[in-house]
Amino acid sequence: MEEKYNQLEDENASDTSEKSKTGLVTPEKKASIEVKKESESTVPAPVPSVSKTEVKEEDDQDSDHEDPHVKELLNGLEGAAFQSRLPFDKLTSTEAACFPDIATGPLQTQKVFLHIRNRLLQIWLENPKQQLIIENVLPQIESPYNSDTVLARRIHAFLERHGFVNFGVFKRLKPLPTKKLGKVIVIGAGIAGLAAAQQMQQFGLEVTVLEARDRVGGRIATFRKSNYIADLGAMVVTGLGGNPVTTLSKQINMELHKIRQKCPLYESDGQTKYILLLYIIKFDIVIINIVSIEMVPKDKDEMVEREFNRLLEATSYLSHQLDFNYINSAGSGGQGSNARPVSLGQALEWVIRLQEQGVKQRQVAHLRSVLSLQGRLITNQHRMISIMDRLMELNKQYKEMTESKLQTRDITQEFVLRSKLRDLHNACKEWDQLSDQQKEIEAKLQELEASPPSDVYLSSKDRQILDWHFANLEFANATSLSNLSLKHWDQDDDFEFTGSHLTVEAILGEYLVRQNLWMYLEDALFASNEIPADHVVGIFGMRRRRFFVVRRQLDIVYVTTHRVFVEFVEFILFLRISMKIVLL
Repeated sequence: MEEKYNQLEDENASDTSEKSKTGLVTPEKKASIEVKKESESTVPAPVPSVSKTEVKEEDDQDSDHEDPHVKELLNGLEGAAFQSRLPFDKLTSTEAACFPDIATGPLQTQKVFLHIRNRLLQIWLENPKQQLIIENVLPQIESPYNSDTVLARRIHAFLERHGFVNFGVFKRLKPLPTKKLGKVIVIGAGIAGLAAAQQMQQFGLEVTVLEARDRVGGRIATFRKSNYIADLGAMVVTGLGGNPVTTLSKQINMELHKIRQKCPLYESDGQTKYILLLYIIKFDIVIINIVSIEMVPKDKDEMVEREFNRLLEATSYLSHQLDFNYINSAGSGGQGSNARPVSLGQALEWVIRLQEQGVKQRQVAHLRSVLSLQGRLITNQHRMISIMDRLMELNKQYKEMTESKLQTRDITQEFVLRSKLRDLHNACKEWDQLSDQQKEIEAKLQELEASPPSDVYLSSKDRQILDWHFANLEFANATSLSNLSLKHWDQDDDFEFTGSHLTVEAILGEYLVRQNLWMYLEDALFASNEIPADHVVGIFGMRRRRFFVVRRQLDIVYVTTHRVFVEFVEFILFLRISMKIVLL
């Protein structure tokens, strides 16, 4: 095999392949503790499900479906590897485990493997609407990489098995296996459950999906009222770089729009006006509260946002530098038998309290500085009073000696006179120094009194803005901050997708569940007519000895609450003997 590919060394060194792209630079990753408010917060309001109306010119640049950065990434072999979340120039640990002969082989063999792998990914991403089969791919692999067809088939099988190719909604060129390899029950018809069910169906498994609600989609939920529709759950695509949703959007013609970076915040001015509306038809009086609002000043908005990021930096320091991730019943840190993990919400509140304590400490330090300067000023003034008394006394003595009627003075009297004059000069010089010190102390004192520290860490309005950032963070993580682990809440930051955040032009639920993905699943997943409608097909055990009875109705299997106190062993036996009883 080495002999076949000796000629590749020069080609790889010069890198003249038109398919590959050199110098690919991905955007610099944001710090894990920084949370931007543009993507999760500026979700568009519900829009009518009718034809599009005119769009403002200022929104044109935000409505481009194609992200130039993503288009650049999708070009070339390196872009295909990046979009598939794989390193371009080395094997992953999974690949090394599945291809030990390649991982332990010579470097040139690994280069061949990587080229074939990246080329297959590139061909798939160029046309994800059609199944990628090895027979169609081999002619598209450049010589001499296509000489080892066995290796190409192995790589294709690996990529297909691990979901790097042939995933989502695409046209199959080969029929599904008629012989089922096994039976699988997928619990939950959310997007993950549906995607997993479809993928296992592609692998030749018989799949049944269980869903507790009367709809599919899970967190992808759509609200409908009259001609208006709105997503209530997942609705934001957090970047297309390395995101499999990029492929899915091409498969189902999903139109995406950038979310504007600008996100002004508004606050109430505290004035509420009451308006009485009389509905004559219903003879009912409704009181509507109209609260006047105003935009938060930009400087205050930016100040609170910087403080929010500083708080996250502080919690990150507590977790990763001080390893303060657990707290025991006594309130001290440390991981013991009674220790419980610290939540992000707890850590943020602790840091806020420390900041408030710091404000009080700064107030105390400020007052101490003022008192110290005032003490120095009093001492200085006392010295100035003492020098003034001394100056007056010396001046009196000097005048008396100079006004003496004696026309002649002996040498002793002349010495005393000149000594008094010297003392007067020294006292005046000391007075001037103390006077300058007094001015300096008064200037410092005025400066301190003119710029006292804040009485509070955050005002009530500032805390409202900060709470908005907290709520935005909860929205981004789909749970409250008290449920987020301080140590692990941002563990996925290293795997964030690149590019702008986008939202679906229509409704995500309509795209992913109702219109496209589900129609590909319903026939295959629920084609079996062995289970009559409204008949129990199993009992699924839950915690606290509460169980759910599973029943089938129409084209979907539902799970309804049914308090049956049985052991889990009975559930296993129940499935094995395939009992069917009517649900009362």
